[in-house]
Amino acid sequence: MKEKILELARQFYPRVVELRREIHADPELSLEENKTSALVAKTLESLGVKVGTGIAKTGVIGLLEGSHEGKCAGIRADMDALPILELTGLPFASKNPGVMHACGHDAHTAMALGAAMILSELKSELHGSVKFLFQPSEEKAPGGALTMIEEGALKKPDVAVMFGLHVEAHTPAGMVGFRPGALFASADEIYITITGRGGHGAMPHLGIDSIVVASHVVIALQTIVSRRIDPFEQCVVTIGKFTGGTATNIIPREVSLAGTMRTMNQALREKVYKNIDDIVRGVTRAMDAEYELRIVKGYPALINDEDVSAFAATAAKDLLGKDSIYTAQTFMGAEDYAYFLQNVPGTFFRLGVCEPKQKTVAGIHDARFMLDERAMLNGTATLAYLAASYLNRHS
Repeated sequence: MKEKILELARQFYPRVVELRREIHADPELSLEENKTSALVAKTLESLGVKVGTGIAKTGVIGLLEGSHEGKCAGIRADMDALPILELTGLPFASKNPGVMHACGHDAHTAMALGAAMILSELKSELHGSVKFLFQPSEEKAPGGALTMIEEGALKKPDVAVMFGLHVEAHTPAGMVGFRPGALFASADEIYITITGRGGHGAMPHLGIDSIVVASHVVIALQTIVSRRIDPFEQCVVTIGKFTGGTATNIIPREVSLAGTMRTMNQALREKVYKNIDDIVRGVTRAMDAEYELRIVKGYPALINDEDVSAFAATAAKDLLGKDSIYTAQTFMGAEDYAYFLQNVPGTFFRLGVCEPKQKTVAGIHDARFMLDERAMLNGTATLAYLAASYLNRHS
C-alpha cells in the first residue's frame, strides 16, 4: 500500500495545488466559510464519500467506508482565514480585501481532500472507515472543534484515532515532524481593570494614580515566569494592551490592561491563574487602589498521545524515509485540535513548508506568509498513509 499511496499522491498533487489556490484566492473568516465548505462538500461527493454539512454552522464531515470491517480513523483540517491584508503579490492572492489565509489552513484543507482522493482509490483494501472533519473557526475562540464534538462529529461511527497537521514556516518543505506529549500551549486571555482616584496632574498626592498602579502590576506580573515557575516549565504571561488617560495633566481614575497567558499543562495553568490574582490583589491593596480581574479560558494545551505519536513517526519514516522526519518543537501558540485529543487518542504533526533557498521567511499570521506547495505532496501522502496503516494494523 505504501507505493500505491505515494503514486496516487503524485497523481493527485496537481489537483491538490489547484484546490489550495482556489481556497487561498477566496478566503473566509471564522464561521463564514460558506464557499470553502461548498467546495469541500462537492469534492468529497465526487469521490463517493458520504457527506454531512452544516456541522458547527459551516463545518463538513465526510465518511469514506472501506470494503472491510474495522475501526474509524479521523482526519481533521481547519478551513478559516485571518483578518489580514495580504501582501504576497501571488497571482492567486486573496481577492477579499483584509482577509488572508496566512496560517496555512488553505493547504490543510487541500491536503485532507487529497488524502480523501487517495483513500477513495484504495477502499477495497481498507479495513474500517475514515472520517474527514473539515472544521470551521480554528482562529476564533471558542473554536469550531468543541462545537463539532458536541454535535456528534466523533460518533456514528465512533472515531478511534485522530490525525491532523499544521504547516511550519521555518522548516524545509516536505519535512514531517512528530512529538509525543505537549506540542501546543493552552491560551487564555487576561483582562484587568485598575481603579484609583482621579485628579489634577499637578496635585498627585490628592489622587490614586491608576497609571502608576497598573504599571507596577505589569512589572510584577513578569515575576510569575521569572521567579514563580520552574525554569524547566514553559509559560508565557504577556500584557499586550494598556489603556488609560485622556490628557497630559489629568490623573485617570481607571486603567485597563489586557493580555495572554500560555502554559503546557493544566496544573501549571491553574497555578498561574492564582499567581495572577495574588499579584494584582497585592499590588493594588498596597497602593490603595481597587481591581477587577477576568480570565477568559481559551484552548487547552494540545497533548499528543504517546503511543499514536510513536506509531505515526514510525509509519511516516517508512513512507518518506528517515531523512524527511524530524522531532517537532513545542510551540506556545494554541490549537483547538486539542479538544479532539481530549476525546480521542491521536497525534498532531508539523509539515515544513519553507522553500530551502529562502534567506528570510515570513512566519504564519504574517501578511507576507507564503508556503512551498511542493510540501503538500508529503503532507497529503502522510495523512492518507497514517489513516490506512492504523486501520489495517488494528482491524
